[in-house]
Amino acid sequence: MIIRWKHIPSSEKEVSIYSREFWIFLGATTLCLMGFQVLIPTSYPVINKIAGLVGINSNLAPPGNQIEAYSKFQLWFGVAVALISGTGQFFWWKKLDTEGLKKQLLPPILITLILFALIIAIGKVYKPAYLCLVLASTYIIVSNAFVIGSLIKLNPKLSGGAVAHIGIGLMLLGVLASAGYSKVVSLNNTGLLYAKEAGTEFNRDNLLLFINETRTMAGYDIEYLGERIEPTKKNGFIKKSDVVLTNDPFKVVAKKELIYKGNTLFSANDTVEINPENTYYEIELRKNGKLEASLFPRIQINESMGGRVASPDIKRNMFSDLYTHVSAPMDPEAEVDWGKTEELKITYGKDFFVNDYVAQLEEVKRLEQIDGIELSKEDVAVQARIKIQGEHDIYYAEPIFIIKDRSQVGRIPSEVNDLGIKLTLLNIHPETNEFSFAVNQRQKDWVIIKTLEKPMINVLWLGTGVLMIGFCLAMIRRFKEFNTK
Repeated sequence: MIIRWKHIPSSEKEVSIYSREFWIFLGATTLCLMGFQVLIPTSYPVINKIAGLVGINSNLAPPGNQIEAYSKFQLWFGVAVALISGTGQFFWWKKLDTEGLKKQLLPPILITLILFALIIAIGKVYKPAYLCLVLASTYIIVSNAFVIGSLIKLNPKLSGGAVAHIGIGLMLLGVLASAGYSKVVSLNNTGLLYAKEAGTEFNRDNLLLFINETRTMAGYDIEYLGERIEPTKKNGFIKKSDVVLTNDPFKVVAKKELIYKGNTLFSANDTVEINPENTYYEIELRKNGKLEASLFPRIQINESMGGRVASPDIKRNMFSDLYTHVSAPMDPEAEVDWGKTEELKITYGKDFFVNDYVAQLEEVKRLEQIDGIELSKEDVAVQARIKIQGEHDIYYAEPIFIIKDRSQVGRIPSEVNDLGIKLTLLNIHPETNEFSFAVNQRQKDWVIIKTLEKPMINVLWLGTGVLMIGFCLAMIRRFKEFNTK
């Protein structure tokens, strides 16, 4: 920040230095107190240990609701920072006395009050603490806008700090709106009690979605389309039902051509490299029959972070965003309760029904090798390929029938998880050219999700961008000053 000292008398120069140092000291002290207030609760075990060494019995522990307990203090620190930052700029640049301060601060205060009234009327802000934060955030934005107006006439390059302070004010408003007024929109409209032991909040605030069954949520038609995996070397998602697992958990084989958003990612029988710890859940949001968004919230298996780790996906709107994460996926290791076995005799090309889905036997081919099973020349292994027409897509089941040592019969069933179907090739009847299959059904795949609506969160991102712009402007000016010395 350039100050033309040669135009300031020595006595005024001393006052100017004092004023600047005072506001720097006050701002730094406030930031230190904020950090101290955040760090102390996380250090309770260390404090207790140190107190015990000096003979003091200390049993400090974090509060039950840590977010609420910490936020109610940090909010007031945010108010203090906003007020200090908004007023300190006037002292820094204008070297004000008492009368000058009143003259300079009156216009921004009046405009702040007008904007404050509009914000609380439109946003319906009623909590006293929130009112104070809105007032302080509005003040820092308006006051620094006045400072920028003055600096543009003097030297626009000096406005980086004021721009950064405006970014802070926008961030405070964005945090207040998105965090203080976020709400759950995934309310349970199924009429089902998911789990008594999960508690009232879980059963109330989470939505159960069965695959390919439409529900309503926050004005959208919402539908769960199934589990997805992500290839490591290409952008996109592929259906778990369209690949075959191998002995290597990091590799799968494509059953058919894998297409994502009209682009072919892999051809049939291609080996696909994946990250097996990540599972994505495709969820569509539609309004008036038009697709609004395809969400892919993720569950990651990470033992170092407690097992399952949920990552949300976001539906972004102009005035609010929807954050959707998976609260409870199906457990892949849980015992499956298959229904009663139904036996069918099927011939090539003839339609039949499996769990109300139209299916057709396309081919039966001989296999020369099977992962994990040794086949001799005398052994026989055949694989059937059955096409099943689902609600939105075509699925394939590929059960295997094995005869080893001319007497031992083995069967490897094929499951279509999305449809809750298992098919087993029981026998081959060459005299009639028919094939016997066993069909089992179970409950469809499902997922339980939770969605939060966060209003005006774009103000937070806008503030972050403005803060970075101001920081870059100030940094560039400092570099240029340093290089000219």
